[in-house]
Amino acid sequence: MKHQHRQLAALAGCVLTASLALTACTGTPAPSPGAESSSGSQGGKTFTIGSMVWNVSNPFYTNFIKGQQEEAEKLGVTLVLVDGKADIGTEIAGVQQLISQQVDAILVVPSDAVGITPALKKANEAGIPVFAVNNRADDKAAEIVTFIGADDVEFGRQQAKLLVESIGEEGKVAYMMGQLGTSAQLLRKQGFDEVLKDHPGITILEEQAANWDAAKALSLTQDWLGKYAAGTIDAIVDQGPEGANAAKYAYDSGRTDLKYIVGDYPLEVRQGIEAGYIHGTVDQDPKPQGVRSVEAAVQWLSGEQGKVARPNEYLELPIVTKANVADYAAAWGE
Repeated sequence: MKHQHRQLAALAGCVLTASLALTACTGTPAPSPGAESSSGSQGGKTFTIGSMVWNVSNPFYTNFIKGQQEEAEKLGVTLVLVDGKADIGTEIAGVQQLISQQVDAILVVPSDAVGITPALKKANEAGIPVFAVNNRADDKAAEIVTFIGADDVEFGRQQAKLLVESIGEEGKVAYMMGQLGTSAQLLRKQGFDEVLKDHPGITILEEQAANWDAAKALSLTQDWLGKYAAGTIDAIVDQGPEGANAAKYAYDSGRTDLKYIVGDYPLEVRQGIEAGYIHGTVDQDPKPQGVRSVEAAVQWLSGEQGKVARPNEYLELPIVTKANVADYAAAWGE
């Protein structure tokens, strides 16, 4: 997901070739380099894989889509990419478009796990296997082969562990969430709350949604800094990376008394950790999700279903702080 995060202008004008098509323009870890991968065809038929991404202009998906494109080219399959334009109606229409094109598999990154269900049921009826990637779909209402992406409950746990490490067993915290109702927002909060139950000395002063939006994150941070003087708040935790500029604002305003913890690891977060105004983050790298989604679809279509973990394929979520930031390149933005 997962979020409102960087530049896709170059991608939005993207390539239309025999092997990669851009339409409407826009667990287990990913296999290690050198790992065996499946052929992109079976019995002389070249597979066509559809990918509906809820909003390709969201910078988080720059490297995600690049990963899908590179893997499709590597495996010799056709990738048809559809932009949901951050509108559930457009997302549904995009999946229906892929069904009408009779693609062999559909990779779906929905904004609404429940709202996308009618389109996924149509894919099920058409006999097209569906994979949820990065953002979840409702696998109780529609048949989903597997989910490929981050374990957002574990993501929330990791953020809570980082918070406890940074402020100790007692403190007061403001908690900034992504778009309410999205799977990432709900599950990250679930994991965060789960860990904090064992740390009763940490009090959540407020919970507000920034909707994965940098301007909203800055506005919330300014409000909190005005409301809570130094000594009355110890940390701000943001579920996503959009708080990077807000963390810098707080630091530049002299509020070095509080820790700023974010989620995900674009370039601006890496720079914030290096400079000291962001204490740390949980690194979710989108490119391996894109790579693995195409590879898993090809494996499934090629009769190698045993290579696809079900019901989830989770990627690693390392914590990054100043102590180890040199070991991790930014997940996107460079």
